[in-house]
Amino acid sequence: MIYKEDINIEDSHIHFSCDVKVDIKPYIKNLRKIIEDEIKVNPEFIGYTPSDVIGDARILKLMQKASTIADTGPMAAVAGSISQMCMEYVNSSFDSNYVIVENGGDISLKTNKKTIVSVDAGSSNVYTDSLAFKVKEKRSGYGICTSAAHGSSESFGNTDATIVFSKQCSISDTLATQIANHGIGSSGREILENALVCADEYNEFYDGVVIIKDEYITKVGHIPKFVMIDDESPKNTYEII
Repeated sequence: MIYKEDINIEDSHIHFSCDVKVDIKPYIKNLRKIIEDEIKVNPEFIGYTPSDVIGDARILKLMQKASTIADTGPMAAVAGSISQMCMEYVNSSFDSNYVIVENGGDISLKTNKKTIVSVDAGSSNVYTDSLAFKVKEKRSGYGICTSAAHGSSESFGNTDATIVFSKQCSISDTLATQIANHGIGSSGREILENALVCADEYNEFYDGVVIIKDEYITKVGHIPKFVMIDDESPKNTYEII
């Protein structure tokens, strides 16, 4: 049996799925407090460039490392790092074989079976809730993060969705932000081309990237298999990105 819960704590909006029934809200609140305390003593932590951290908590180190890799500010990794930390906590403390934590479009998962992850490219995009990825079992953990010109993972670029697949959600998060930021141009094709140029600079850190703008879609690297969602599909098995 898979337990599911929607969790809202201030500006953290998390969809939690797990084969073990566990209350992760206190853990999320503690992670948020660690980050808030760091910001109080280290204002550079909320800047747009990599920053040193004062605290020694693991989530701060994850955010620092991910921001250094992608040349973003640490807060570009906040949602993905919270997802990753929650996944690791549940897995290590409760011996879970199936856990998915989605936080504002940033997914950290560890699964023992295939998962269908649908695409959110904005309400007006044709691929939203019609295109999905069939993600193989990920027994060692995995990160799938989305950044776009809309929604909770908003970037400075104009892509409808920039989706990064890597082994760590914190890194997927910052890379999605950086690549999406470069998705600018006067046409859909130019937006995709500029984002792809940026993606190529970071190819050692991800498995694959998918970029969507209007009806255009492109990818680089290795990504899960595309599948189409239809009215007959068991939609209650989907995790939304």
